[in-house]
Amino acid sequence: MASSPSYLLPRTSQDELPAALDQALTDVENQFDTPTDLLKQITDRMLWEFNKGLAGAPTDDESFMPMIPSYLQQVPHGTEKGTYLALDLGGTNLRVCEVELLGDSKWRMKQQKYKVSEALKVGEVTALFDYIAGSVDHFLTEIGTSASEDEKLHLGFTFSFPVQQTAIAAGTLMSWTKGFECKNAIGKDVVQLLQDALDRKHIHVRCSALVNDTCGTLMAAAYERGDCLCGGIFGTGTNGAYVEDIDRLTKMGFQADELEANKRHGLDKMVVNTEWGAFDNERTVLPFTVFDSRVDRISINPRKQAYEKMISGMYLGEVTRNVLLHLVDSQVLFKGYSTRALNAHYGLDTALMSALEAPFVPNSTESGDPLAAVRDVLTSSLGLAPALVADADCSAAARVSEVVGTRGCRLAACAIAATVRQTEQTTQGQEKELVFGLDGSLVEFYPRFEQRVRDALVEILGADQAKKVKIALAKDGSGVGAALCAQAAAAMESKGATTVRKD
Repeated sequence: MASSPSYLLPRTSQDELPAALDQALTDVENQFDTPTDLLKQITDRMLWEFNKGLAGAPTDDESFMPMIPSYLQQVPHGTEKGTYLALDLGGTNLRVCEVELLGDSKWRMKQQKYKVSEALKVGEVTALFDYIAGSVDHFLTEIGTSASEDEKLHLGFTFSFPVQQTAIAAGTLMSWTKGFECKNAIGKDVVQLLQDALDRKHIHVRCSALVNDTCGTLMAAAYERGDCLCGGIFGTGTNGAYVEDIDRLTKMGFQADELEANKRHGLDKMVVNTEWGAFDNERTVLPFTVFDSRVDRISINPRKQAYEKMISGMYLGEVTRNVLLHLVDSQVLFKGYSTRALNAHYGLDTALMSALEAPFVPNSTESGDPLAAVRDVLTSSLGLAPALVADADCSAAARVSEVVGTRGCRLAACAIAATVRQTEQTTQGQEKELVFGLDGSLVEFYPRFEQRVRDALVEILGADQAKKVKIALAKDGSGVGAALCAQAAAAMESKGATTVRKD
């Protein structure tokens, strides 16, 4: 039977909502409704895309999730020991970390951030990687290392730009993003660029793993908890990586003898980076509204990342802003007046949704009159004059936020449910928890994120299967997780894994 979410926030203030506003809110709720039947259809479609990607969709077909092999075939259990380095390059800062794995799911970490100048972002690529190598050298010299002097340190490199990964320590740069435009970089192996720079400075470090942040999240959660099925990011963007049977990665073209050799060494699994933010770019099942279409049309990547634009922190606030503007233009909210912030593209940050909803959440840190708290948010953050914000407007604005956010949480549950179903054949009959290590601002800060996801999981999977799912906050996939990827790469190589090196 189909059902719809039961919302927490009130539809009315002390007085009934004006009839026109009440009707407009009902219309919004209907547009953002995600009944159980729809969630199940979305999950089924996601499973279909999972398997299409594992079999190998054409590389130029951007309509489907790519299901990228990470070449990681060993997931930690918390007993691993050793000292490893991690690099995280993804924006203004470069982070260098040393992670000492202590076993017993514990570690120690030292880290230092280094600013990447605008000149480095647009100059020759060798200058950028020489700077990175110099930062590693500075870290080892000034901060120090707990490794012995004659020990070659293994390094995990979190490189947050589009790459075509061809081995655990090899990946070709496809394009720059985030303001980087280094010359002579596209089509180059970023691991080789880093290793050449390290070697030029005679730094006794080997880049052993190229790391996607979701894979790192999975590794960090597995080390902390002793097991993990999936690592997911629900923050500015969204993505997930999970542990798959190597037999099902048919697009890798393993021969029977290679599969057998890997299995003999206990390497019969591989972490797969789903890139699930790109799910349903064809708009086959996702419930697009006119508000979603407006957000998509003026985004930097129209008709791409369809799923991400409905559930991630970069877009939820923008969808909410468009709904509020629609109510303003309909003359039922804020007396028909808007503000510069409300009119501005991305003028309503997703963090503001948390502030609108938090006063109504039971046992929250908020106290006092929730409508007064919402009014403070609307006047201080959106620049609305107090005279324009009646109690009914406060109630309506908070409800719009909850409606948009609840749909996002329920759609996020589809990715978790699809992963559970995808791995059923390997987890069937096991009573142990199915651990999902999740990171990101929505997981950590958005009110009732986990509860809303769990409610949807029960609807999709049933209560018995849903209760096996354990959602754990997994921090620092680009630091601790990257170091664990380097550890796994070294361990795999010692076992003779066929996927560690480039062909």
